Amino acid sequence: MQTEGHSWPVRRRMPDLAALSEPTREIVHQAVVRLRASGDFFANRFLGLVRDQLPDYGVLSDDEIRITAQRFMDTLISELSSLRVPDDALREMLTDFALERAAQGLPLDILAIGYQLGSREMLNLLDEVAAEVALPSDLVLAIHDSTWEFSNEASSIFARIRHDLELERARFDAERRSAFAGGVLSGALPADQIHCDAQLFGLDPQALHTPVAARAASTGDADAIRRAIAATLRLPADRLLFAELGKNLGVIAPSAPESLTGHLVALGPALPLDELQHGFDEAVLALKTAQRFGLSGVVRLSDLGPRPLILAAERTATSLATKHLQALDSAGRSTREIEETTRVYLECNQQVAATAELLAVHENTVRYRVSRFHQLTGLDLRCTEDLVTTWWLLNRRHNT
Repeated sequence: MQTEGHSWPVRRRMPDLAALSEPTREIVHQAVVRLRASGDFFANRFLGLVRDQLPDYGVLSDDEIRITAQRFMDTLISELSSLRVPDDALREMLTDFALERAAQGLPLDILAIGYQLGSREMLNLLDEVAAEVALPSDLVLAIHDSTWEFSNEASSIFARIRHDLELERARFDAERRSAFAGGVLSGALPADQIHCDAQLFGLDPQALHTPVAARAASTGDADAIRRAIAATLRLPADRLLFAELGKNLGVIAPSAPESLTGHLVALGPALPLDELQHGFDEAVLALKTAQRFGLSGVVRLSDLGPRPLILAAERTATSLATKHLQALDSAGRSTREIEETTRVYLECNQQVAATAELLAVHENTVRYRVSRFHQLTGLDLRCTEDLVTTWWLLNRRHNT
């Protein structure tokens, strides 16, 4: 995390030390000496303040707090002795300091308050010393302005670092959730690890969960599907156990998303987490089948009838196609109309009128083409076995 690239406002320039009169330089020197001698006093005062007002500082020891206070004091002394405003090196040091404190468990908004408390007490101490040595008032005001302006910059630095850390934690959490979901749905995680890791996400490994499969055309589409499923389940999208598994998207859902508009998702049976891989495999088969048939919404394998069989048994399909469809394929271009008419005829439950209306042809044309299909293939649709074979072969060719 770098502070470069941020345009900080130009603060009031303090007087050039070389341009001060010799008596004024001597006064500045006296103030520096007194402030340096007050280091322990200031450190103890700052310790008392944060212990009294900022309970979150309890993650730090007294010595750590005193050392921090001394670093504050060294900053002021350095600024006063050289009459300069804090520079980029100091900002970089402040960034490292904030990261160190965050790693120790101190919230960065509390650190910002502590920094302001320290700045206020340093300036109170400066005012006391300034009165003792008669430090010029315009110089005191310049130091006040510079200190408070830099305190505001420090708050901005802390806020930006806190934002960056929160993003990193969110990314890590999302990656961890995705790895868990992917491991469960793919079967890569053993049961004992699933039972252990489930606790991290507030899941009961024995409770039933629903596997969901989907496929996205793009990264944006994947995010849209994830958000749509989360909305249906009334869950925040970033809490959904979601993973990309090859070409498929996988979700571990606490219940079945029963309604989804504009997307196709497939559900497997609800199972315990350590058995969910089998349910996801079923969901993937349902998804592939539904895609081939142009379906949308929420589907289950049990809702698809014999359609999934169309995607199976490649050798059987090839053998049957060679036996029955070879003559159809070699009979000329008109056989494409015969094949499609027969397929639609079966989709319309062998209703000639419905088929003719759907294809915008005469009913006699439908009858002729179906009869011609029988002649060329030897498949008689009045025979149950031939009817099933025809439906399977034609839909397989149409959807693969």
